[in-house]
Amino acid sequence: MTTKQDLIIFYSELNKIKDFNEAEKRIDRFINTLFEALKFNDKIAFMNFGTFEVRETKERDIVDPKDSSNIIRAKSKRYVKFKVSKSLEDSLYIEN
Repeated sequence: MTTKQDLIIFYSELNKIKDFNEAEKRIDRFINTLFEALKFNDKIAFMNFGTFEVRETKERDIVDPKDSSNIIRAKSKRYVKFKVSKSLEDSLYIEN
């Protein structure tokens, strides 16, 4: 698993940025921009990378796990789904 700190180190080395704080600011700025863009757009696509899409679950009835005779009304909620592009998926495929 890669953490945000690992990503910052990788990004700074890849772009020859000696100041880790500057690399962290750039990554944070990108992530915050993506979050803000998803508030206004339901779909954001990056060519040769993938698509972030805001989806919504439907309101539905679910059974209460504590008391199976009790039915709970689950509200709809929004979530983000990422779909990887075919070109990125192919580049990650390793043949044995």
